[in-house]
Amino acid sequence: MSGAAIDSVDPFQRFVLLSVIDLRARDDMPVHSFDVTGVCEDLLDEFDELDGMVPGGVTRQRVINALSELESADLLGEEQKESPTGKGRPAYALDIAEEAVLDHLADDDRFGPAVERIRDRRD
Repeated sequence: MSGAAIDSVDPFQRFVLLSVIDLRARDDMPVHSFDVTGVCEDLLDEFDELDGMVPGGVTRQRVINALSELESADLLGEEQKESPTGKGRPAYALDIAEEAVLDHLADDDRFGPAVERIRDRRD
């Protein structure tokens, strides 16, 4: 994975990718869009530096669009995961090295504090 792959997506999509990594530390993979949306909201509440990337706030539709773009950029893989009601729903898992993503995002002042917290949660 190169930094160019991450740089090819916009800051909101990088924020969603960071949320997927944070969710991985909290829960099982692959993840659904509604779970990622919740983590995005949690991170926004916790880190003021991230507010500038999400004008208008986080919506599930914006997260779904970002997940789709990240999958198209080969940063996430899409799978089908069955819901409790038996419906197949898209779910996403990392297709790249988590540490490489965190290292790359840590260099960006907007993401640095969130990356540090995510690393602390995993330890």
